[in-house]
This record gives sequence, C-alpha cells and structure tokens, in this order.
Amino acid sequence: MREIGGIQSMKIAFSDYDGTLSVPEEGVATETIASIHAWRDAGNKFGIVTGRDYSLIDKEARAYQIPVDFYICCNGAAIHETDGSVISSTPLSYDIMKAFFPSQHVLNYTDGMLFFTPEQAYTYRLRTDVPASFLTPLNSIEDAMNLKDVVQIGMRFRDTEEAVKAFAAIEEDFPQQFTGNINRQFLDLNHASVNKSTGIETLIQWKRWDSAELLIIGDDRNDLVMIEKYKGFTVQRAQSFMHEAAYAVYGSVGAMLRDHL
Repeated sequence: MREIGGIQSMKIAFSDYDGTLSVPEEGVATETIASIHAWRDAGNKFGIVTGRDYSLIDKEARAYQIPVDFYICCNGAAIHETDGSVISSTPLSYDIMKAFFPSQHVLNYTDGMLFFTPEQAYTYRLRTDVPASFLTPLNSIEDAMNLKDVVQIGMRFRDTEEAVKAFAAIEEDFPQQFTGNINRQFLDLNHASVNKSTGIETLIQWKRWDSAELLIIGDDRNDLVMIEKYKGFTVQRAQSFMHEAAYAVYGSVGAMLRDHL
C-alpha cells in the first residue's frame, strides 16, 4: 500500500490471462501465484481481465489456485465477483446480430463460433480449443438469436493477420457496431462501446476504488487500449509493438507485483 496524507491507499492489479498470467506450454508459474498471495496479504487487490467468459477463466483460476478478487470477462463486456455474480454486462444489439448472421462474414466462416452470455458459453459447430463440457451446443446460427444478453461472439482464424483482415471487412460493412478484440488468431466481437479499458473503469466506479493506484499488464492487441490509458505494463514475451506501448516490461506478472509492493 502507498500513503496519501498519512492514510494508506490500496493498489489494484489487473492482469490479462492468456499469454500474460498464463504462459503457453507452461501455465501459471508458482512464483507468480506466491507473489499474488503476498500482494493481497499486503492489503491490495488482484483481478483478471480476459477475453474468456466467467466459466472458462474461473476453471483456470481454480485449477491453479489463483487468489482473485474480481473478474473482468469477455473483454470488458461482463464483470463478475469471484463467485460469478454479475456486476455489469453490456450485450450486443439484437438488431445488429440479426443483420450480421446472414452476412457473408458468417456464411463464409467455417470454424466453430462461440457465443457468451454473462452466465453461459455456447457454440455453433465444434471448437477444439475449448473443453466441450463448458459449451452448450447450438443446432443452428439462428439459435443464437434466442439467447438472452449475448455479450461476445468468438471467431477463430488461421493467424493474426487473417483475424485483422476479417475484422476490417466486418467494420466496413458494420461501421462502429462492434469492437473487434484480437488476441493472436482469435477475434472477439463485442459491443462497440466495450473493451478492457471500459471494463476497468466500470469496476472502479462500482467498487468506489477511485483513489487506488492501478497496475495494468497485458501482452496482445486486445490489451493495448487499457495499457495506453492506464500507463500499463507488458511481459518480455510480448511482441515489440506491446513493448513500445508499455510503461515498463516485466518477466512475469509476479515480477510486476513484487516491484510495486
């Protein structure tokens, strides 16, 4: 904690998960988990800001026994307490989805498509990168129209370049209707007003944490906006454009936390 006028103010750390807190092929390091414990024992808060929905990120946190104070899910479109209670959500427009589904962007897409509500994850066609037990299958793309409060549509492409190209085409036909949150080869479509930065802002207002010192860390395109707004950090494994945008570069989330204790 830091002191303001003799009064201690807590610090709040917001970490991306995939590629930042969790490293490919390695998972979440034991030293990072120990650093999170020390961070929280000092009176600070720690939460995850992710493109995953609550069910998928909670599974990971439980598996690694990561102590978490909150979740900002679906790139800021759904904010949860640790028990899954919904603090805030921003669904996609029904009318926009109705216009989007018959478009070439969906008709020509052959991989599995994910649909997230604040409470549940659904899939139209199989997605091998997500455990089937966490997904409720849809028989047709039209079934998604019957879901209540879809906060995110997830698409997967061959690589980042293809994902960027796909969203550029979507944006041309549906200008200012979606935020295209891109993380590696994954494209998440959210409401145009939503990103990880707005999710952080909403949580801070809800929790009345305005006076807290904020630490933000991420590693890819969908993290850029929060890193730029809050003078955040990135990790060494991130690409050069992230290093250029970040205030500092750390070897791990644990290293960032220890540096600010």
